[in-house]
Amino acid sequence: MTNMNMNTHTDHERRQSARHKIRLEVNLVLADGTLLPVESINISDSGLQVSCAGWAVNEIEPRGIQTHSTSHIKLKAIIDLPGLHGTKKLYALCKIISAQRLSQEKYHLNLQFTSFENGSEVALDNFLSQFHQTKIVINALA
Repeated sequence: MTNMNMNTHTDHERRQSARHKIRLEVNLVLADGTLLPVESINISDSGLQVSCAGWAVNEIEPRGIQTHSTSHIKLKAIIDLPGLHGTKKLYALCKIISAQRLSQEKYHLNLQFTSFENGSEVALDNFLSQFHQTKIVINALA
């Protein structure tokens, strides 16, 4: 069962697309097949931010994720996206954009989607459309 805590607040800053704060279980798959369970912090149509433990970061880059280039590291993110019509799986190939060390045992990784498998970008679009609000125009002069 997916542990989900939604907050419809979006961060616009300098981003190309809105990020939606949501906690979802994410499985990161390394090139050698290693599966790393992490948790999303936010997600957009172009990527996601995840929180992970120090041991998981060491699996991704044993030499130190903040001191060595991560541009060569390819990850696959597998996420169950809950929706009105059931849960759909997202399969996204990702690259690491940046890593922040919050403590000895906690990191945030910013991942950019580079491609999708099994047409799962449709599942992502449908999932994100749940957060878009319709604007209502009120005519105060009537």
